[in-house]
Amino acid sequence: MIDTQSTSAARAETFSDEAVRFAALLDEKVDSLLTSVEASDIYALVSSPSTDPRLVALIVKYILLEVFSYGPHVTEATFTAIGRFPKDRPDLMRPLILHDLSEVDHGEMALKDFIKLGGSEAWARGRRISPCSFAMGATCRMLSEQLSPFAFLGYMYPFETLTPILTERAQGFLKMHGFPVEAQVFIDTHAEEDIGHANLLNLLVKRVVNDFPEAAEEIEYGFDCFVNVYPLPIWSHALANARAELAGKPVM
Repeated sequence: MIDTQSTSAARAETFSDEAVRFAALLDEKVDSLLTSVEASDIYALVSSPSTDPRLVALIVKYILLEVFSYGPHVTEATFTAIGRFPKDRPDLMRPLILHDLSEVDHGEMALKDFIKLGGSEAWARGRRISPCSFAMGATCRMLSEQLSPFAFLGYMYPFETLTPILTERAQGFLKMHGFPVEAQVFIDTHAEEDIGHANLLNLLVKRVVNDFPEAAEEIEYGFDCFVNVYPLPIWSHALANARAELAGKPVM
């Protein structure tokens, strides 16, 4: 759910030069992260028409498993951070709460697609979280609980701005590989919804830095911490699991 009042209000808002420059800096950092993703082995595999479609399906399957694993931790961390915002700023808290609320069931959405791809629900719910998802969830929790409450915007910004780009591309790659469309509900949802989420995050980052200039340093630190644990470390783990299953040694 997008707070349309907040988004439309942006047309009437003006921001400090510092706030505008900082949002542009974050976009540059996202572009750099995207370049790293495009240079990765997993991106090359999924985007290549010569890759075995079975491997592509397994890569997606195990990425969805990790989404199910880390998703609740990201959601809880985000609610914690928002709860630590200055209590005289419900105008900042409200759209962020509504945004996080719209995300709470997305781990379950990922699990449903994981099951459609042959995954075991009982195993997924009962297994110990992978170390890479643990690191990602722990990073989000530390940023939200131990640092400035605004630091969480540093992990949420790349999360929400990179996702619509990559999921839209994934739709084309998966169609090329004959991926079962009934198992890409999670991907299709994020290719559409996260465009609005990205715009909302850009607006709210500018609002925060406009009113709390010291938050810029905290947000950038959060960004830099987050990109050390997401997305490539998690995707690399998913690729290893996919290759193991294709070789007849499934992790389940």
